[in-house]
Amino acid sequence: MRTLCAISLAFTLVVTGPPRVAAAATPEVYLALGDSLAVGVGASNIHTTYVQRLFTYYRGAVSVDTLVNLGVGGETSASFGPQLARALATIGDPATDARVVTLDIGGNDALGTLFGDPACVADRTSPTCQAAMAATLAAFATNYATILATVNAALAADPGDEQVYVMTYYNLWGGTGDPLEALADTLLLGADLTIDCAANASDPTKVGLNDLIACIAMASGAVVADVYGAFDDRALVLTHVADADIHPTDAGYATITKAFMDAEMGK
Repeated sequence: MRTLCAISLAFTLVVTGPPRVAAAATPEVYLALGDSLAVGVGASNIHTTYVQRLFTYYRGAVSVDTLVNLGVGGETSASFGPQLARALATIGDPATDARVVTLDIGGNDALGTLFGDPACVADRTSPTCQAAMAATLAAFATNYATILATVNAALAADPGDEQVYVMTYYNLWGGTGDPLEALADTLLLGADLTIDCAANASDPTKVGLNDLIACIAMASGAVVADVYGAFDDRALVLTHVADADIHPTDAGYATITKAFMDAEMGK
């Protein structure tokens, strides 16, 4: 009887083999790229930044489980190269699957000229300053198109489905009555004060930073979060501008988050 039991047990082990270990799930990544807004400067803590809030949202909406935030304070489209290289390494990592990419870039391009170019420091309404800003926007358009094309090419080689989201910029002085408020609206939206992709070819004076962001992004297949519209004229509530800081408050970061969520649901 003992012999029969031993034979039976041995046969069972041969047939069934050792217990199978379930394969580890591939980490699904939300990749955040950008400037100090992606970093979360101005937020009271990391949990109130738009990137962290979106991570919580995307965990349910698209089942991501890993956040990689490569944002760099002060980043411009011209200085983006090292951040882009790290992004490509993240996307190309065979041990992970990039699912969502968000990008905010371009604000520091404009601010650098507005407050750093000697002609603009002397007179921001002068033709010389306007020419300097036009050159900045032209350079941004080239850089931005290259960034999105490079990210898209990397995502195309990555398994699974992916989506890129970008954001327009809010008026740093919206609703404050500061003389810079009207100037910023023109800088962001062009002379027609609206985002109009047809204006890119017909009238360069109607092209602002947000026109370029929205139109180049949509042409690349990215989804645009309308942060400019979401902020409207509420800079005193949604930013630290009253304390001479252009970054969002917690309420501002919540507004940015909602703009991305609305864009995701409306795509």
